[in-house]
Amino acid sequence: GSTYHIFKASVDGSMLVQLTDGRVNDFDPCFLPNGRICFVSERRGGYLRCGVRPNPTYTLHSMRADGSDIIALSFHETHEWHPSVDNQGMIVYSRWDYVDRDSDMAHHLWHTYPDGRDPRSLHGNYPEVRESRPWMELSIRAIPDSPNYVAVSTPHHGQNYGSRVLIDLAPPDDGGMAQVKRLTPDIAFPEAEIDPAVPGEIHRGKNNRRWEVYGTPWPLSEDYYLCVYDR
Repeated sequence: GSTYHIFKASVDGSMLVQLTDGRVNDFDPCFLPNGRICFVSERRGGYLRCGVRPNPTYTLHSMRADGSDIIALSFHETHEWHPSVDNQGMIVYSRWDYVDRDSDMAHHLWHTYPDGRDPRSLHGNYPEVRESRPWMELSIRAIPDSPNYVAVSTPHHGQNYGSRVLIDLAPPDDGGMAQVKRLTPDIAFPEAEIDPAVPGEIHRGKNNRRWEVYGTPWPLSEDYYLCVYDR
């Protein structure tokens, strides 16, 4: 009675159909080039390895457009978020890569084929200093007619809001900001950067809310974006 499920409707809101059901959470859907729907789900099973409460792991899945034939695209041990399709027809998404490293270090851009083959980290997975760049990159989406992506720099211990960034994979990844451009430089990277209003204080916990300003950017071009905003 408290789980999220996926629905489909016409543009005008009519023809509402529920596609998934059950005792697990399904969310973040997007249509794939082959007509299937990619989404994030707890259906593969497993639990996150940190935290003080049971936290089911959610990863990429897909289904037919009518909700049938649900399959797991990813068996990664930790969470994945916000799949979308880029200009090459690949699924781009955020993955929390938590293998043999600090728990908060890597939650950045990944891509995979629509059938889940060959998942790869495109950048940012091994930062030299984790506070030197966005701590998380979420809501990643390809910019139309561009090789670049837009994302939100968000906190690990917070919500899906922060400072907007552009990701350009052309320069070599230097473990820092070589492939990241600030689009909203007036807003710090939550949790990654020192709060300029409080010298010596790192963004953690309640301090994240000061910088959780932008969310869910939808690029129209390299220069214009729709997004959620609340200063």
